[in-house]
Amino acid sequence: MKIKMMRIVCGFSVLMAAFSSYATTLQSGVYEGLLLAVSPTGNITGYYSESAEDSVKRTCTFFLTGHVSAQQPDTITSWSSSVLAGHIAANTAGVTLTIPDGQNHAGCMNVLMPEIATGLELERTRQTQWQTLMTVSSPRAYLSSTPDAATRRKAWIVKGDVVGVIQTQAGWAEVEFVARSGKTTHGWVNSNDVQPLTPPAS
Repeated sequence: MKIKMMRIVCGFSVLMAAFSSYATTLQSGVYEGLLLAVSPTGNITGYYSESAEDSVKRTCTFFLTGHVSAQQPDTITSWSSSVLAGHIAANTAGVTLTIPDGQNHAGCMNVLMPEIATGLELERTRQTQWQTLMTVSSPRAYLSSTPDAATRRKAWIVKGDVVGVIQTQAGWAEVEFVARSGKTTHGWVNSNDVQPLTPPAS
């Protein structure tokens, strides 16, 4: 009986350790104002957007890139009008984003919570299969139902929009666009209409 109980306890400990490891691994998804993509090779791309409105509407937006390392938190580079270093780490509810000078990103001083400097916790609201994030580089990127121009729909996304890329195939990218309302638009776009998130040269 004693041996059986020990086996149960050991099995439970292994299960909890596995669950803890899974729960604290960075995963692609929507984390409140943060869109995050983590590729199978560990590349991290992100886009943060938040607005505040009283007499004047202010918007805080910035991009980030990095790579999953053996030890968390993972180092990231974030940029808008300036390039700032920071960290991101998974937690049981979502992620913790830390950028010591994060409020200095364009438009963020009176929008972004001051906790960004020491660790802003963002809850995951949706899990995704994004491999990376890209921006639309054409004035209009028309969405197709399949990777074929013959299935082009009337829907499109515009230059500057950020999309999550699920997969690429023969000059096409399967993407999801998440509007500010939370509504998601899905389809295929020509790969020439999107470009990777790349930090400005220092």
